[in-house]
Amino acid sequence: MKTMKSRRGGNDRGGIRKRGPTRTDRDGDMDMDGSSARAKRNRADKSALGGRAAGTGAGGRPAGSNRGQARNKPIDSDLIQRAIYSADSQANVRDHKKKTGGDLEQFSVRGWKSSKAASNRDGGLESLIAFLERRMNSFIKSGPRAKITKSRTEGDTLVAFVRPDLAGHMLRINNNVFAGAHVTVEAYTAANALDQELAGADPVPGSTADTKTKMTTILGKRFFPATKLLDLSKLSDDPDLQAMGIFSNVSTKSKFFPALMKVWELGFKTVAERREAVESVSLADNKLNNISSVTTLAQSFPDIQYLDLSKNNIKNSQAMIGWRWKFRDLIFLDLTENEISSDPTFKDTMLKWYPKLQTLNNVQVRTPEEVAAQKRTPIPVLPPHFIDESQVGENFVRAFFPGYDNDRNGLVGSVYDDQSTFSLNVNTTAPRAGQTETAGWGEYIRKSRNLDKISHLSARMSRSFKGVEQIREVFNALPPTRHPDLIAKAEQWLIECHPVPHLPDPTGQSPTGVGGLSLMVHGQLEESVGGKIETRSFDRTFIIGPGNTPGGIRVVSEIFCLRAYGGHEAWSPEIQALFQVPQVAAPGPVPAAAPAPPAVPAVPAVPAVPAAAPSGNVAEGYGLPRPGKSDTQLQQEQMVTQMSGKSGMTFEYSEMALAGNGWNPELAWKNFEQLKATNALPPTAFLAPA
Repeated sequence: MKTMKSRRGGNDRGGIRKRGPTRTDRDGDMDMDGSSARAKRNRADKSALGGRAAGTGAGGRPAGSNRGQARNKPIDSDLIQRAIYSADSQANVRDHKKKTGGDLEQFSVRGWKSSKAASNRDGGLESLIAFLERRMNSFIKSGPRAKITKSRTEGDTLVAFVRPDLAGHMLRINNNVFAGAHVTVEAYTAANALDQELAGADPVPGSTADTKTKMTTILGKRFFPATKLLDLSKLSDDPDLQAMGIFSNVSTKSKFFPALMKVWELGFKTVAERREAVESVSLADNKLNNISSVTTLAQSFPDIQYLDLSKNNIKNSQAMIGWRWKFRDLIFLDLTENEISSDPTFKDTMLKWYPKLQTLNNVQVRTPEEVAAQKRTPIPVLPPHFIDESQVGENFVRAFFPGYDNDRNGLVGSVYDDQSTFSLNVNTTAPRAGQTETAGWGEYIRKSRNLDKISHLSARMSRSFKGVEQIREVFNALPPTRHPDLIAKAEQWLIECHPVPHLPDPTGQSPTGVGGLSLMVHGQLEESVGGKIETRSFDRTFIIGPGNTPGGIRVVSEIFCLRAYGGHEAWSPEIQALFQVPQVAAPGPVPAAAPAPPAVPAVPAVPAVPAAAPSGNVAEGYGLPRPGKSDTQLQQEQMVTQMSGKSGMTFEYSEMALAGNGWNPELAWKNFEQLKATNALPPTAFLAPA
């Protein structure tokens, strides 16, 4: 991203100059932890401007057709009349300093739009945050400095996240003067946020309840459950809105749409219900010059597939920049009768912004096959390696995750000892699957050991847990979980196992150490917090070896990485790479005669195959000696031939079964029988009858 040089001269009221664009986190909220922003606020603190006025910054961010062929799923006609649902916003916490107290608390700040700083190019946001931090720091006698780690705007309201120990200081700023305007600071809740939104859009002050009722009625008239369409076209011509006087002045007109979206969002019992209710939205014929007034649509309807913006005044892609990378499931976009459609880069830009887009301005620009092909990686994903020893790894995995879900105290006592170590890392920036709802990290963040963000040795050491009691304590502090069944939901797991030599001998008898296993488990879990169920992805790496625990196996060390739900498609094997059996060198030597244990059933060795599987024909001389063919390749070809004759599968599928199981015929046959018994193999996996 290009940075903007600070201006010399100009209308700087407080000397705080912005050297780069306002940073945002993955939720679109302002992230004030950037180095340049922090340096500027440090300079602002030294200026001792007090609480009567704040500096200003330069630069930053400027402050009717049913197109969808939606599924005909009935939804209650009074859907938006249901009980108000409130969802806490995620606080993307950075742990540079040790926190005191619990999760970050939210406060609403209003009145700053009337300040002199509002004329800045960023609307005065950076100056306001610098002012709030400076005022809180003026109340602090000792301890860590006040810092607003995250913020977002909702209409004329700034929602600021602060540490709980700063809550009292934040409230003391209420009615202080910022750049010539009194600001109102109060605790943020979903209820008062709705009241504030409605008050801003209310033409007649004092009638917010009546405004909410009228907006709910209008939404009910424009929502068509049978087709999952919300028709917000020609809003300025709506007789109900005209009667309310919404568009009679600029102030209420600009605040109307965010208030309307807030009324919609809070009309559902669950987030999932709200997201599934609408697939198509029309904003046609609304005289929109840009999407700034309707940008909250992406927050309210992140999963829509059909969007109609026809008959507006959108000139170029910059006018839609707020929706770049949003609407990740969008397959239909109509911008006809907008100037942007004549831009020669229009098509390429929209294809880049919306990866699933298939129809643009009623013209097909991608086929479903082309969309699906985008998911393929340049390097084929091969089946996982599971090199076990006497089924130790398999048995550990089978017992660990049910134990973690149901009896953590018993689990810790059975596989951890006083030398075991455990650490947790929360990855808040990992890609999400589509527009999955963002869950908070409050239960984890205080224990997260992210060495990129935690620089002090004492903090690093305090977040590394050693011994049974420390590990038991941290396990019991984490939220309850439920993992998918290892057998029934095998596709949701990826498990690999590798031997590890020279682990410390807990008995001290072997100076060169003992053998162990490295287990890498990738999957997903459901977490229950406050009655809400959140889905997350995880990666857990275990080093296990012999020990004096009840089961004789101990966890030497474990690293638990938790991230937003990202799906499980990433480890779907690209089996097409294995089709060219005669031309591709065999993937390794035949294992020795040592017994090889079965693989974990959660990672099937023979993956599902598309219907268009290749035939069973192979090159001439397959399985026979010939010049240039190694003994290993010859032996493997003969094993494939035997597997095919015994199972009735094609050579291609027989080769995949063997290669996926380390070229162990007994293991391959066992997995084949399991898959055949569950009808997991397609008809194309078998040779046609003679």
